[in-house]
Parts: sequence; structure tokens; C-alpha cells
Amino acid sequence: MAKFKEYLEASYPALWVQTHEEDRAVRVLSQEAEGYNIYSWDIVRGLYDHQNKTVQDMSDPVAPLKSIGSIPEKSILFMLDYQHFMKNIEVYRTFKSKVPLLKATSRHIVFISPVVNIPVEVEKDIRLYDFALPTREELIGIANKLVTENQLGVEVDENAVGAGVGMIMQEAEDSMALSLVSKKKFDRDVIEEEKLQAVRKSGLMELYKPVDISELGGYEKIKTYLENRKRGFFDPALSKAAIRAILLVGPPGTGKSLTAKVVAGVLGFPLLRLDISKMKGSLVGQSEERMRSATALIDAIGNSIVWCDEIEKAIGGAASSNKTDGGTTSAMFGHLLTWMAESKVPKLIVATCNDVGEILELSQGALMRRFDDIFFVGFPNLEERVEILQIMNRRYDTKYPDDLCKFMENWTGAEIEKFVKSAIYDGEQEAMKNIKPVYYQNREVLDKAYAWARVNARMAGKNGEGDKGGEHGGRKIQAMN
Repeated sequence: MAKFKEYLEASYPALWVQTHEEDRAVRVLSQEAEGYNIYSWDIVRGLYDHQNKTVQDMSDPVAPLKSIGSIPEKSILFMLDYQHFMKNIEVYRTFKSKVPLLKATSRHIVFISPVVNIPVEVEKDIRLYDFALPTREELIGIANKLVTENQLGVEVDENAVGAGVGMIMQEAEDSMALSLVSKKKFDRDVIEEEKLQAVRKSGLMELYKPVDISELGGYEKIKTYLENRKRGFFDPALSKAAIRAILLVGPPGTGKSLTAKVVAGVLGFPLLRLDISKMKGSLVGQSEERMRSATALIDAIGNSIVWCDEIEKAIGGAASSNKTDGGTTSAMFGHLLTWMAESKVPKLIVATCNDVGEILELSQGALMRRFDDIFFVGFPNLEERVEILQIMNRRYDTKYPDDLCKFMENWTGAEIEKFVKSAIYDGEQEAMKNIKPVYYQNREVLDKAYAWARVNARMAGKNGEGDKGGEHGGRKIQAMN
């Protein structure tokens, strides 16, 4: 991405910066725009000249636009909270009329707000500019300032302070202060917990607890894969070869979401659920901006597991997006592809998918090429079913015998759990009869999925195919007696 000053030198008339840190944004961008006159406007203070420290009373939101020609050439006018006024026809018409002047005289308007609200009438005249969250070095500077100003005899632990990357400056400073009060030092755990609170507040993602690998029954191949490749995230010599994204394909209930949570447990990283479909907004550019904000936050956080559940539903319809939603899904899909290919920040994207067909069709398989490996998470075989049943016995404090697993051919892990919960109330035989395995409900489709997986994917389980072909367990229940 071009630098801020390069946009100025290219005579971009207006930029829009989305951030909660308006003071920091004005300060940092002003420093980057060396040689430019700096002005800012807000509805309370009016027009402020940063060089001369003078204020001109100006409470009418149209007034600063009308007066843009009265400030010197080679100037920047920062407009604060202007998202509240941009929909007004007088405002955006006045702005539009000033665009030729801005281009010709090296005058620039920079809108700063926590949300983007650009009317379609002027969306081509305003360029979105990504303003980065504080760097590790900036946070260390804040930590040193806290110690010095408060005359604390505390050493600045740069590793702990660095955990604040991903927060805005105020949030990071607050977390450091909390750490100093509660732990009498810069404590990484405290700062990381506050950072995850910031993720929750953003509303862009959900935070889930990692799951220990012992909670995942079977699927030894993917467990081995994860254990082998975790070194890429912790050994600097292997960092260039670290996996960046994996796709888990398989029928519902086979443990894809659980596996994603286990990945976070294996690596010891926070688990962020990126729900792309929930980012779609009604305003022009809102969906794409939310997507950019989410990926920027993920990159700022660094080491994390990014869980995209049922990704085919989130980006389904991207090919026909121009007709169905004005290109919103297509634009979001394009940003996702670019981010997955170009982001260098260490993280692991774990996407799950019930039906791989639509993903294969998108951009001639462009999304599929972004994954280091594709795993088919199928029906557990007998040995794996025994392991799953034992996990459920521990979870629900039950003692159902391993032999029951012989009558659970082609059952998913979710169906085994459902049996255990039902049997607590109804007894083993009644619970067994009431399970209707998904395999027998959609056998033809699932057989095709297995056929595709044998050629195009790795198998997550030991033999990858369970022991398909047996009859529904309910028909064999008498064999238990």
C-alpha cells in the first residue's frame, strides 16, 4: 500500500481514515506529511490552525468545505466526526464542487472517524486509507513513559508489552496500567487478556476457547500433522515454511469445528472466529470496510488461529454478486483472496466446509489454491468410535461399553454424543433406535464426497473411510443381548 505522503503528492483530493484514535491519527499523519500546513475541524471547536494555534469559530459543517480555498496551498484539512454530515445533500454537493480545486492546488481533505459513511455520489472522489494500529516500538515507548512519569522501579518487559499489539493506544496503555497495579510488573497474561477483550468489543469477530487435543476422538492423521507443523510457528529457521491455511471438508457433525478449536489448543494461540457473512452491511462500502478492518486487526494481533466456519456459505454467490448484491460478496471475496496470499503475519487460517462444490467453482478454484492442505473429516472407524465414546463417557460421567461402537457404523461424532445424552434418560436400546445417521439420509451425495476426497484431499482419520457399508445400528440392536 502507498504511503500517506505519496497519496498527497499524487494529488488525491480526499482520504478517509477509519480509526477510533483521531488524536493519534492527526499527529502521526501530520508528521508523515512534512512540509504541509495542517488544519483540523470539528463541530465544537471549529477550524483550528495547528501551526499558528488559532481557532476560527465555525459550527456549520458546510462552512469548512466552502472555505477550503482560503487556506494556503499544500495544506491538509482533517475533518473529525464528519460521518454524521456526509449524507446531507448540501454537504456532499459542496464537497464535490471543491474536488477540482483540491486536485489543482495540493489541498487535501482527510476525514477521520470510527466508521466509514461515504455517499455513493462521491465514493469515487474519496480514497480509503488504512491507518495502522500502534507498533510494538510505540507500545514500548508508552511503557517507558509510564515507568518514568510515575517513578516506578519496574523494568519494561518488552515481550510482555509487545503482547499489546492489536489494540489502540489507549487500550494498550490501560492494559499496561492494569498490569502494573495488579501484578506490580508488565505481565503478558494480563495484557493479552485485555487485548482479547478489545477483540470482543470490536464486534468484528468472536473469541472462542481453545480445546485440548485429548477432546478430539480419532483423526490421528491430522493430529500428527498439527504436532509436526507447530514447529513452523516457534522455530525461526522454519518460519518461512510455516503453514498459513488449511481447509477441513466433510459432512456435518464429523468434528470439523471441534478440530479448529483443537488447532488453537495445539499451538496455544487465541481462537478468533471470522464470520464473513455477518460483516455484510447496508451502506455502500461498509461490508468491504468491515472485512478490511477485521483482517487488519487479525494481522495486528499476530499469532492466532482464524476460524472461518462453513466458508462456502459465507462467500457463496461471489460469482454472481454483481447481479444479486451489487458486488458486495465479490469484493469481500476478492479482499479475502488477496489477504490470504499477501499477509506475512504469522497466523493459521482454519476454514471448514460441508460442501466443497461451490468453492471449487469460485474463480476457477482460486480459494482452494490458498490452502496449504485440505483434509477430509469423514466418519470415524470402529477404533475411532471407541475413542469418541470414551471421551463422551468422561464428559457425561457415564459408563457405556466399547462394544456398543460395533453398532454405530457410519455414525458421526455428534451422533455418538447424541446417543450418550439420550441414553441417560431413555436407556441404550431406545437411544440407539432413535439415532438417524446423516450418512443414511444422504448416502449418494456423501459417497461422491468420499470419492472426491480420495483423489484431492488428505484423510483426517486413520483409514479415512470409517467402515462404511454396514447396516444402521438400530437394526442390529438385538445382537447386544
